[in-house]
Amino acid sequence: MIAGLALVAAGLAGCGGGAETNAHTEVITAARVPAVAQLVPAEVRDRGSLTAVMSIGNAPLHYPAPDGSGDVLGVDPDLAKALGEVMGLRVNVVGVTFDQIIPGLQSGRYDISVSQMAITDERLKVLDFVEYMRSGTGLGTRAGNPRQITVATMCGRAIAVSNGSVQQAKYLPALSAQCQQRGQPAIQIRNFPDQQKGVLALVSGRIDAVFVDLPVVQYAAKNVPDITVADTYEAGSPVGIGLDRGSTLTTAIQAGLTELRRNGVYARILAKWAVEANGLDTFTPRTKP
Repeated sequence: MIAGLALVAAGLAGCGGGAETNAHTEVITAARVPAVAQLVPAEVRDRGSLTAVMSIGNAPLHYPAPDGSGDVLGVDPDLAKALGEVMGLRVNVVGVTFDQIIPGLQSGRYDISVSQMAITDERLKVLDFVEYMRSGTGLGTRAGNPRQITVATMCGRAIAVSNGSVQQAKYLPALSAQCQQRGQPAIQIRNFPDQQKGVLALVSGRIDAVFVDLPVVQYAAKNVPDITVADTYEAGSPVGIGLDRGSTLTTAIQAGLTELRRNGVYARILAKWAVEANGLDTFTPRTKP
C-alpha cells in the first residue's frame, strides 16, 4: 500500500513524464509593455517586484517542484510571472496553505493571490478580485464510483476538502444542511491541508470522495487510474486574482491580463498545462459583494 501511494503521489506531483507537468518544459515569457507598466502604482514600480501568493499541493494549478528545489510549478506561477513581466516587475512566488492567503494579503505580506480563488460575497467584503480563469468544483471518487456518489447523494459520506477553500467554507456546509433538512445524515466533512492530500486519502480508502477544484480532480483522474470524476458543481464559474480591498494594483492587473491574452502568452500557458477550456476572453474586476 505504501509503495502504491508513493506512485500516486509521484503522479500527482508531475513525475509521470507528462509534458504538461514537466519542470523542464518550455519557459514561457512575456515582454514589458510600457502602457501596462505605467499603470503600476509608483511604490510598487520603485520596488521593482511583486509578491504573488498561492496555495500548494494542487497540480496542475500550483504545486511544489518534485526535484525538491522549492520552486512552485503550474499554471498559476507561470501566469503570475508573465503578468509581472508585462508590468516590468520581478515576481516572487510564495506557496502557503490556502487559509494563510487572505490574512497575508490583508497584512501586506503579499501583493496578489494567484490561487484559483472562488469569488464569493464573503471574500468580496475583504478583498478585490480580477477574474482570470474559469473553474468549478469536481467530485472525485474511486474508479467506477463503486458507492455511486453524486453531489446529490453525499449525505452521510466522508468527503474531503482543503482548508480555507470555498468547498469547505460554503459549498459542503450548505449541501450538508440540505441533507439534514431532508432527514438524512449530515455530510462527514474531512479537512486536509491541500487538495492532493485529500486525493491520496481517497486512494488509500480513508474517505469516500473528494470535493475539490475541478481542474485538480480532472488532472488526478488523468494521472491516477484509480480515480474518476463522478460529478461537478458550479462548473464554469470564474475565479479571481485576489488583492487587498482597495488595492491600487487592480487596474494594472486587469491591463496585464488583457495584454497576455492579446499577445498569445495567456493561451500558451493554459495550453502548456492542458487547461485551455478554463480560459476567459475578458478579465472583469470584482470589487463589490
